Amino acid sequence: MVIKLENISKRYGFEWIFKQVNYQFEGGEKYAIVGPNGSGKSTLLKVISGGLMPTSGNIKYGVLHKRDIDAIDVAEYISFAAPYISLIEEFTLEEFYDFHASFKKMMIPTREDFLSIAQLLPHRKKYIKNFSSGMRQRLKLSVAILTASDVLLLDEPTSNFDSSAIDWYLNMVEEYTKDKLVIIGSNQEHEYGFIQKRLSVADYKS
Repeated sequence: MVIKLENISKRYGFEWIFKQVNYQFEGGEKYAIVGPNGSGKSTLLKVISGGLMPTSGNIKYGVLHKRDIDAIDVAEYISFAAPYISLIEEFTLEEFYDFHASFKKMMIPTREDFLSIAQLLPHRKKYIKNFSSGMRQRLKLSVAILTASDVLLLDEPTSNFDSSAIDWYLNMVEEYTKDKLVIIGSNQEHEYGFIQKRLSVADYKS
């Protein structure tokens, strides 16, 4: 998928979060949206996902051999993980996976493979409401990365992670995102240090 931003601006009240963003994200490439806390990285990722409307400007989504995709239908092609995205806490881990896999195609063949790759196999019967913050983030990342989507959006991917979990995240991105368009929003170098193409939100403040 190719995602093209044309003069994208977003305002809350009288405050402009960013103005006139013109940028094109190419399929199969990796990008980082960088900037300090509160600079608008998360807002821009939400706009790119189609989940938040820009104040002005247009976004075009294109898939090879298909006409441009409407923003309403783009969710079919995008996976998104962020600390602020909620999980269904009343499900056990197994139930959560089965529910997700019932409407999203996965890259791996079985539930057991998923749990093993996510390093959550011992917790398969545990209710998500009893997960630690680190386990929740690991689950969100695993679901997003291992879903067979064209686009992967990650916001602050190693939030609540220790050093071993950060290594797991880096290995997951290297192993399972080779053919995806990946966009990572972060102000932590270790989360996007392997990415050369970077968009600084601070460049679009005025």
